[in-house]
Amino acid sequence: MTIANPKQLKRPLIINDFSTVAHEYLSEDSPLSGIACFEETLEKEDFRHLEVRMSSFEKCAFSGCHFEKASFTDVIFRFCDLSNSSFRDAYFERCRFISCKCIGVDMSESRIKNVVFRETNLRYASFDKTGVTDLFFDRIDFSDASVIEASIKNFTAIESKFIRNNFFKTPLSSVDFTRNELVSPIVSMPPSELKGAILNPFQAADLIGLWGIIVKND
Repeated sequence: MTIANPKQLKRPLIINDFSTVAHEYLSEDSPLSGIACFEETLEKEDFRHLEVRMSSFEKCAFSGCHFEKASFTDVIFRFCDLSNSSFRDAYFERCRFISCKCIGVDMSESRIKNVVFRETNLRYASFDKTGVTDLFFDRIDFSDASVIEASIKNFTAIESKFIRNNFFKTPLSSVDFTRNELVSPIVSMPPSELKGAILNPFQAADLIGLWGIIVKND
């Protein structure tokens, strides 16, 4: 899988009040492009429908904020806290989340294309009914996250935790879990979601009971 790097301006415009600038662009229905935002702390702000391009956010905290139907293209988040924020029905293309805290983030019904999550906490996140194409997880904690009725194409993960994930009605064919921790997934009975998934022998042994197979030790 080839993941393209986000396009970035060599000299972005540094802003110190993201909320004010974002709402100005929202009122004009214009895309916000080429900015760099540092150490902003915002809570429960409304940024619905915001369009952001070729920008970066570093050490920002957007807690419980609303980004429903927003669009992010060529955007980098570094050391940011987006916990409990909603990106429902949003669009992400060529984005990076590096060393971020995204506990309980809602990305359901979104479109995710050519996106990397690296060393990021995505516990309790929701990716329900999300369309995913070219997604890369690197050392991600995805425990207790929900991925119900999602569409996944070209997903790669390494050294990540998939613990107690709800994969109900999400086909996992060709997804390689062998370099990750896969424990107690929630699936249909029989587990049609796992058809074609790639597992290592230890994972297969742990999950064999999902097919109603009983292993007897002598």
